[in-house]
Amino acid sequence: MTRNAFLWISVAILALYFTVALLAPFIAPYGATEIVGAPLQPPDRGHLFGTNDVGQDIFSQLVYGSRVTLIFGFCSALLSVSISTCAGIVLGYYGGNIDEVVCRILDILMPIPIFPLLIVLTTFFNPGVVQVSILMGVLGSIHGIRLIRAPALSLAETPFIEGARSIGATDLRIMSRHILPNLMPVVTAKFVSSSQHYLVMGVGLSFIGLWDTMTVDWGSMIQNAYSSGALSLGLWWWILPPGIAVVGISLALALAGYSLEESFNPRTEVNRI
Repeated sequence: MTRNAFLWISVAILALYFTVALLAPFIAPYGATEIVGAPLQPPDRGHLFGTNDVGQDIFSQLVYGSRVTLIFGFCSALLSVSISTCAGIVLGYYGGNIDEVVCRILDILMPIPIFPLLIVLTTFFNPGVVQVSILMGVLGSIHGIRLIRAPALSLAETPFIEGARSIGATDLRIMSRHILPNLMPVVTAKFVSSSQHYLVMGVGLSFIGLWDTMTVDWGSMIQNAYSSGALSLGLWWWILPPGIAVVGISLALALAGYSLEESFNPRTEVNRI
C-alpha cells in the first residue's frame, strides 16, 4: 500500500474516534457510571460488551472514556508543540548568549525521563486530569524546543529573511509570517508523534491510579478490570475493549506519522528517486 493510502486509513480511524467522543451521549445507551444490570454479565443485546463488577455497562464506559483519553492526549500534545514552536523560533531567530544559556539548560533537562517524573509529581501533589495534562505538555515541550530551534536558526540566516529585515519588517512579523509557515511540516510531524506518545502515557498514568479514580477513561477501565481479576476469570469483554481502543488510535497515529514522513523528510523523496 502507498503512503497516501495509509494516510487516508489513519484519517478515517481518527475521524471515527472523534465522532464517537463528540456524540457520546447519543451513542452510549447508558451513563458511564450508571448501574444498569447484574455484575459481570456477558455481552448480550442489552449490553454490547457486557457489564463490569458493579453492573455498569462497559460499552457506555468505553464511549464516554474516549472523551477523557482523547482530550488528555491531544491537548497535552497541542500545549507541548505550541510551547516548543514559540520558544524554538524565538531562540533560533535571535540566537546569541540567551540561546546558548537556554540550550545548555535544555541539555541538562532532556535526559530526565518524563514518565517517572510525572509519577513522582502526581504522587506528591495529587493533581486532576487537567493539571496532569498541562504538566505533561510543559515537561514534554523541553524535547521539542531543540527540534524546532535547529531549522528556525537555519531559516533566520537565509537571504529572504535578510530581505524582509531590510524592508523594515518587524521581528514578530518575520517570525509569524515567514519562519513559522516554513516550519509547519516539522511542527505537524511533532504534533502527530506527541499525540501518540502522550495519549499512551496518559493511559499509563490512569492505569496506575495517579488521578481521580472516579474519572472514566480507558486507562481506569483497564486498571479496574485487571485489579478485579478479569484476566484470571476469563472476562475478556471487560478488558479487551479498552485495550483494543488504545491500540487502534495509537496505530492510527503511527500510520499518520509514517504516511506524512515522505512530505516532511526530504531524504525520503531523494532516496525514492
